[in-house]
Amino acid sequence: YSSSGEMDMFFQITLNNIMVSFRVFIFGIFASLGTGLYLFYNALMVGTFMMFFYNQNQLSQGLPVIMLHGTIELTSIVIAAAAGFVVGNSLLFPGAYSRLASFKMGSIKGLKIVVGLVPFFIMAGFIESFIFRYAFMHWSIKMLIIGLSAFLMIYYFVLYPIQLKRNGRI
Repeated sequence: YSSSGEMDMFFQITLNNIMVSFRVFIFGIFASLGTGLYLFYNALMVGTFMMFFYNQNQLSQGLPVIMLHGTIELTSIVIAAAAGFVVGNSLLFPGAYSRLASFKMGSIKGLKIVVGLVPFFIMAGFIESFIFRYAFMHWSIKMLIIGLSAFLMIYYFVLYPIQLKRNGRI
């Protein structure tokens, strides 16, 4: 992190995360199996990384640093996978529609979800590129950033849609 420039890292990390989210989404065309496998692959990588920290007795130091950006990034990747499952399930369970019509509707719904995640990947990329390099900041600052990130994700993807539904806007 210290050898790369912040802007270069920002663009590389953000682009990579956006590409991961689009892959997780697109793999939904394989009847949701592709999305599930790609999500599992990414979860395995994160879990392996966490286990490395655990084995080195550094999990209490490493986890908060990772979650500085991971709170937004990992949540967004899981939501992108949900968009992939929308596509896959539209193929598997077309209901009263033809499979093609259901696939088109599911793809549009999923694409809206995945494109809506781009600002969150930009935020996560910013945190990872500009703030993450100061990993030795006081724990209270880390917890504040993680807490605000968690609140943002919960509000925008859980509470706000509930509020919209109550008001009859969706």
